[in-house]
Amino acid sequence: LTSYYNKQRSLYEQIRSVGSKEQVLIKQGYLDQLLVVLQEKEELLKEASVEENHIRETQEFLARHFGLQDFSIPQLKKAAPSRYEQDFLALEEVVTRLVPILEALEEQERGNEALLSDYLEQVKTPGQDQERVKRASKAYNPKLK
Repeated sequence: LTSYYNKQRSLYEQIRSVGSKEQVLIKQGYLDQLLVVLQEKEELLKEASVEENHIRETQEFLARHFGLQDFSIPQLKKAAPSRYEQDFLALEEVVTRLVPILEALEEQERGNEALLSDYLEQVKTPGQDQERVKRASKAYNPKLK
């Protein structure tokens, strides 16, 4: 479980790095490059989703194995033998390190969406950029597809 969380943390750090590139490209109006970066981000998000499935499956297995109704680290610590203490410490550490990354990603995503929205307002005139702006906007808002 810890290794899945570590892999997910690494992917989210990469996504945050890509998000920084997005911000620069939106501010500079480089929509072609933005679309490439958004594609890269989408691939990383797919990988993170795979890790999320592994995490969920492992949590379900551990809950069943230790007779827990639902998975939680505190409940798992109570139910599992003390020989797993080091494993729990490692698990708690990686989860503790993951939370601020997720919070930063959420904030970054909101900021990038706002930047793109502002950019859309500025380039409302019909033209070549309009289609690229529309595609970039859809990448942030999948409901528009």
